[in-house]
Amino acid sequence: MFNNGNISELRSAVRFPLRLPMFIKTSSVSLSGRTQNISACGVLFDTDTDMSVGANIEFTISIPADVIGTPSNVQVSGAGRVVRCAAEDGRRAVAAVIDEYRFERG
Repeated sequence: MFNNGNISELRSAVRFPLRLPMFIKTSSVSLSGRTQNISACGVLFDTDTDMSVGANIEFTISIPADVIGTPSNVQVSGAGRVVRCAAEDGRRAVAAVIDEYRFERG
């Protein structure tokens, strides 16, 4: 835990401010979004659709080769759970914990 002035920081992993296209699938809908930031254990993304807290998601994020220094683009696919959904600048900002993920060459 870090202390940031009067607010204690509870995040356990560094967040990287990456704006990347994202595909999200729940039990009832498939939609696209864009990441705001990513950490080893969570992702914050924008979408047009309201999502329920606790909803299970599957996701795919495409990471350009130059962002991570690989010879080709990489896709990260995984599963997680929605922990927060709020209105933000006319869209929905959705936070999800990542339960599992795997890297795939694009």
